[in-house]
Amino acid sequence: MGMDIVSRPPVPGNASTAPPTVRLTYTLRYDDDAFGLPKRIEFEAASPATALEIAQGEARGREALLLVEGLPLCRLAKAADADPPYWIIAPQNAAPRSA
Repeated sequence: MGMDIVSRPPVPGNASTAPPTVRLTYTLRYDDDAFGLPKRIEFEAASPATALEIAQGEARGREALLLVEGLPLCRLAKAADADPPYWIIAPQNAAPRSA
C-alpha cells in the first residue's frame, strides 16, 4: 500500500510569514578629543553589523562608544591611516585611546 500525500490550500489569515525584523536603537557617542567636538548620533538598525555600516560615514581616527538600546556594546574607531579604512573594536569597558 502506498501512502498518498494530500496538500491542503492555506487557510486565509493563517499564511505563514516571516517575523518582522526587529530594529534596535543604536547610539554612536563621540567624546571631546583632539579630532573634534563631542557628538551623539542615534539611529535604528537590525544588527550591530548594520550599525557599523551606518557608522562608516563618520570621521576617521575618532573613537566612539557604540550603545544599543542605551547599553554600552563596544568602543570603536576607524583607522585614519588605512585605505580602505578598517575598524578597531574594543570591549565597552576598555579605556579610550589617548590622542
